[in-house]
Amino acid sequence: MPELLVGVGKSIHKDSFKAGQEAASEALTRHGGVPETLIVFGSCRFNHKELLAGITSITGDIPMVGGTTAGEISTSGFSTQSVVIMALSSPILDFITSIGLNMSKDEKACSASLARKIRRKNGKKKTLSLLIFPNGMGGDGVKVIEGLHQVLGTSIEIVGGYLGDDDRFENTFQYYNGKVYRDAIPALLISGEKGFETGIGVRSGFESIGNRFYCTDSESNIVKKFEDERALDLYKEFLGEERSKRLPGICLEYPFGLIDEKVSIAGKEYFQLRCGLTVDHEKGTITLAASIPKGSALTLTTASRREIINGARLAAQQASKALKNTVPRVVLMFSCVGRKLVLGRRTQEEVDAVKEILGEDVPIIGFYTYGEIGPINKMSEELAITKFHNETVVLWVLGKR
Repeated sequence: MPELLVGVGKSIHKDSFKAGQEAASEALTRHGGVPETLIVFGSCRFNHKELLAGITSITGDIPMVGGTTAGEISTSGFSTQSVVIMALSSPILDFITSIGLNMSKDEKACSASLARKIRRKNGKKKTLSLLIFPNGMGGDGVKVIEGLHQVLGTSIEIVGGYLGDDDRFENTFQYYNGKVYRDAIPALLISGEKGFETGIGVRSGFESIGNRFYCTDSESNIVKKFEDERALDLYKEFLGEERSKRLPGICLEYPFGLIDEKVSIAGKEYFQLRCGLTVDHEKGTITLAASIPKGSALTLTTASRREIINGARLAAQQASKALKNTVPRVVLMFSCVGRKLVLGRRTQEEVDAVKEILGEDVPIIGFYTYGEIGPINKMSEELAITKFHNETVVLWVLGKR
């Protein structure tokens, strides 16, 4: 029996039930065996109960994780209004699913509860990677990671993306074992390392426009003041009158860079990107996808389409290097919705850049996210701790000798 079987399916059928059936049938046919787990990403336009009913009419009770997106990615490329499915099995790997509930009530408690369930199910088996898909509108993304680290430690390899809703920024839906959830965190733990390696690539392509300022007042993921001025007022000053008319959408094109004084990449100062999701004109605050602590140094950033595509290429090169002497067999790709909005008609080129480096025929699945999860550089001990990102592409690659 092969040490890893993978199959990817996709459907753009208008009928939700039939779309689920079609994508599941293709995934199982390409898999060629009996899958042990499914990863499912779908557009918010579906009737989600019907979609999952269509999938399970083909797959039965095979464990499932996933949810809704701001754009889907599969081996055939970038798509919208679609559902994509990856079927996985291996005689030497274990696939363990679990879910955390009520994320927006307490993000850290939710992810800690998920971590405890995962740990009990896994026992003492050696962990390879934890893949998580949180509610993209569930609050502070940093706290989700903190809860996982609290229970599992900081050395565990965690990657994933925050689920979306077709760019609406209203509600996302989570898929877990054939059922639809809201405000949850589905997760898939992969255990067992015999002959397998993982490669992770994390890059953005966004560059500082040269300014530096400080957060002087914030509460969780709500920023109140920059440089002792109302945060939104200073942001508008940076953007100018015409761009400010496009708030909050313009936030995706001009995210904040949270400067890490201790880290540089290719000789350049490193920053973690933070996107504004909503603004309050009356209070002058900006609500972000993840927190910016008081006292943090920041810069405003932007990127061209060419730079964004090159960021994906650099991420693929980084992941390939981390694979050591193994060959890519599976790719998961998580790219920010802001990158998609900037790329526009060139979005497919980002996926093409990844496939060019990692292999045109390697099975790939993923989605455009409301936040990305992964270490800056798993090959460096000081940079191997999982972080929250915006406007970034995170690649997870499973390689086999």
